[in-house]
Amino acid sequence: MSPVPKILEFLRAIVEAFKEWPDNLRRIAGQICALVRLICERAKLPSRLDRSGPQRCVKISDPAYKRPDPLIYAQYYLMGQGLAVTWDNPDIEIKRGGVTVPPHMLEPDTEYEVVARIWNNSTEAPVVDLPVKFSYLSFGIGTTSTWIDEAKTDLGVKGGANHPAFASVKWRTPADPGHYCIQVLLDWLDDVNPNNNLGQDNTTVGVAHSPAKFEFRLRNGERERAEFRLEADAYALPELPICGERPRPRPSRRPLRTFPGTIAAAPAGHTRQAHPIPPGWLVTFDPAQAALGPGEEISVAVNIEPPAGFTGRKAVNVHAFSARGLAGGVTLYVER
Repeated sequence: MSPVPKILEFLRAIVEAFKEWPDNLRRIAGQICALVRLICERAKLPSRLDRSGPQRCVKISDPAYKRPDPLIYAQYYLMGQGLAVTWDNPDIEIKRGGVTVPPHMLEPDTEYEVVARIWNNSTEAPVVDLPVKFSYLSFGIGTTSTWIDEAKTDLGVKGGANHPAFASVKWRTPADPGHYCIQVLLDWLDDVNPNNNLGQDNTTVGVAHSPAKFEFRLRNGERERAEFRLEADAYALPELPICGERPRPRPSRRPLRTFPGTIAAAPAGHTRQAHPIPPGWLVTFDPAQAALGPGEEISVAVNIEPPAGFTGRKAVNVHAFSARGLAGGVTLYVER
């Protein structure tokens, strides 16, 4: 049997299908146009107002937009993460004639240079003209801040040139003798983590005859009455390990809604619990607790009795806590 009739029948079927194809295309095009019109109607402005944000400004989150993270040794921020701290700030120095002067040896009505060392936790965004604000407080906890001066510095990226950066101002000490606490504030508007911008240097030294006696001021800087309690520990900054011997941290994902630099858990050797007052030492406060009204200020006496036979220098950190958390602190050095 010849295959020609079947071939002709197949070709006729194809021709008939193509005759109806324009109608099918018109129906499909009409359905697409109707769908587009519906989408456009629903996307009009009046129907989108209910879903708009409450703010007029739009936050830029493009990956190309990099933000710096200037920082200093910030006691309030570090203790808020469960870390032990010292109030002998490693990033703040007081100098005279280029020579470092301990805070407890400052002379009244004398000009000194206050130097701040500043770091950047960002490897991509430097800071140009970073404002660094210097002030001082009378020796104590929660006392009133007095302005010194402001300096500006250029801060490079982490591990790059001009990192760390330094800023310094001249400061003439008050005419009244006494101990003073230096504060340094990094005032950068677009900071990834603004919580690590305030550093404080608050120390004094006492010679232990029997015992070493100290006194500082405790002030309630809040707008409501607060109860304070005093605690002490013996934490001191450890020696830095050699780079080759430093253990490599395990990679971990930072929890959502936390600032860069936030730690999941404090290392075991850097908690206050790991550095209690050593056996044989006796630290007493008078008073050990105090309820103060807004702006009220009192004197706190501290007696530190080292064990018999002690020689050398020992740091004792005193912290004041209220219901709001850490109120401040001082580091006392005992020498014998």
